Amino acid sequence: MPLQKIELPKEKFTFSDGQEVYLKPPTLLQIQSATKNAKGDEIEQAKNLLVDMSEGELSKEFLNSLPIGEWMELSKMISAFMGVDVKN
Repeated sequence: MPLQKIELPKEKFTFSDGQEVYLKPPTLLQIQSATKNAKGDEIEQAKNLLVDMSEGELSKEFLNSLPIGEWMELSKMISAFMGVDVKN
């Protein structure tokens, strides 16, 4: 019998204006895709991950318009997933 998909827990992030977004931990495929599409740009990789983790609720336009303080707080949530380096 094949295994069922694991239900990913959501973590809530609240912006300074009260808006909220729920983020799911990224899957291996999402990390791989974000890294490949960013071509070495860590900020672009973070934006790609955040769009995926929010299931499209966050957009790149929204992320690009964030004040730096908000960006820093949001990026702390995904820092563990950035720069994943798995060797053989």
